[in-house]
Amino acid sequence: MTLMTSLSARVLRAFATLPPEELSCPTALPWLSFIRFTHPTALNKGMLEPSMCLILQGQKKVLIGTEVVEYGAGSYLLSAIDMPVSGQVTQASADLPYLGIRIDLDLKEMADLMIDMQLDQRLIPTSGSVTYVAKSDDCLADAFLRLVTLLEHPQDLQALGQLVKKEIFYRLITAPEGGHFYQHLLSYYQGKGVSEAIQWIKANFAHPLRMDELAKTVGMSVSNLHHRFKALTVMSPLQYQKQIRLLEARRLLLSGNIDAATAAFRVGYESPSQFNREYRRSFGAPPLQDIGQLRQQGVTL
Repeated sequence: MTLMTSLSARVLRAFATLPPEELSCPTALPWLSFIRFTHPTALNKGMLEPSMCLILQGQKKVLIGTEVVEYGAGSYLLSAIDMPVSGQVTQASADLPYLGIRIDLDLKEMADLMIDMQLDQRLIPTSGSVTYVAKSDDCLADAFLRLVTLLEHPQDLQALGQLVKKEIFYRLITAPEGGHFYQHLLSYYQGKGVSEAIQWIKANFAHPLRMDELAKTVGMSVSNLHHRFKALTVMSPLQYQKQIRLLEARRLLLSGNIDAATAAFRVGYESPSQFNREYRRSFGAPPLQDIGQLRQQGVTL
C-alpha cells in the first residue's frame, strides 16, 4: 500500500461519520482539516489564506495570476500569503472522491520555527511566487501519514503533533520550490517589506492606494516595492487591491440584500459602471447574474 493510499484510507474513515454532502472535516488539531469532493466543480475565484493542501486522490486546476496549473495526487498547493486564486476540482466521483489534507499556516509561528532551525540561507533553493504547486516526496508524505495516524491516539497527539508539524514545515522550505517561501518568512520575521504591504492593503482596501505612501509605510522604495510585490504575488499592489475589493463585493452581494451599486461603494469604487465592468471581467458575468448562479449552486463565501 502506497503512502497516498494509506492517507486516503484514513481520511475516508474520518468522513464516514459525516453526511455525504459535507466537503470539509475538522480534526482535533485546529490547524489541520480534510477535504472531500464527490463530483467536479465549476471554476471559482476566492481568497486563498496562508495554507498548504496536499492532494491524496483526484485532480484540481488552479489559476495563479495568469498561470494555469493542473495537479493531482501527491502534489500540493502552498501559499505563504493571502492570495486571490481561481480553483476547480476536475476529477472526482462518488466512487473515487477528490481527497485532500490542509494545514493552515501561521506565519509568525512558521517564521519562529525557521529561525530556531538555524537553516543556512545559502542552502535554500530559489523559485518565484510564494503561491505555487509542487510535488511531494516520500519524506513529506510519510510525515503527513504519521500526523494523521496520531489523530487515532489522542494521548500522543498534543505532545507529538507539533513536532510532526515542525518536520512538515522543514520539508516544505527545503524543497526545491521552497526558496521564496523561506525568503518571505524571513522578511515577515524582520517585520518589513511585502508582508507589511499585503496586511496594509487588506486592512485598507476600500481606501485609495497611493504607492508612495505605502512604500514609505513599509520602508521600501516605490520601484523596489512594486518589483518585490509582483515577484511574490504575480500581480501589482493595485491589482491585488482590486481583487480584494471584487471578492469582498461578491461576498456582500451573496450574503445579504444589497444591490450592486451599494456593494461597489462599500468596497471603494466611485463608479458603478467601472465596478460592473471589472466584476464581469473577473467573474465572467454581471453581479446579479453571477450571484444568482452561485445561489443555485449552493455556494457560500
